[in-house]
Amino acid sequence: MKHLRNHLFSLASVGMFLFLALATTPTNNNNNNSNNRSSSPNTTRYVNSRAGFTGKLSDNYVDFSFDYPSAWTRVTDSSNFVKVEKKAGSDTVENFAVGWLSGPSSMLPQFAEQLSDQISKGFPQYKKVSEGEVKIGPYDAYEFRFSSHMATGEGEADIWGRVVLLPSESGRKGAALVMLASSRSTEVHGPEDVGEKGELPTILNSFRFGN
Repeated sequence: MKHLRNHLFSLASVGMFLFLALATTPTNNNNNNSNNRSSSPNTTRYVNSRAGFTGKLSDNYVDFSFDYPSAWTRVTDSSNFVKVEKKAGSDTVENFAVGWLSGPSSMLPQFAEQLSDQISKGFPQYKKVSEGEVKIGPYDAYEFRFSSHMATGEGEADIWGRVVLLPSESGRKGAALVMLASSRSTEVHGPEDVGEKGELPTILNSFRFGN
């Protein structure tokens, strides 16, 4: 499933608009798991750290943390703040990436429209299926969801995506949360399930700004 894997990891590289950027420079290798919240025994905590970032990621750095299933893998060559994935053999089943966003909540629909247009160029049979305001933990946010279908090294697969935009607030930058799942998942069966079923909810529900 080499071709599918490449698409799953290329989403962040197309998202640049005005102050919004999901990819610019390589991620750091921080894996600091200390935080005031308690983690499940089956999860690992990622705490973002400024060390190792340069360029736009350094300029727009934001503190955040989240828990992800310990069986997932950190993608060390990511061009976001961080990217983690669940695999089945060589197949990517679900992944989660965090990039930066700088802008007020009033601009989020515009960011979403521009980002959706750019993503559509990289995903065959792209279709945005929903868009609107959403609550992520304690944060007001804006999201859109999409579907795609593509040929892979092992046949064909559906790709479902969810992009959540968290605005800048109270002197801190915002963040863009990018979630992808494929039809290789036994629990995720459409874009409406991304971040709601499978293992992505563990990550999404634990995401917090601050350190």
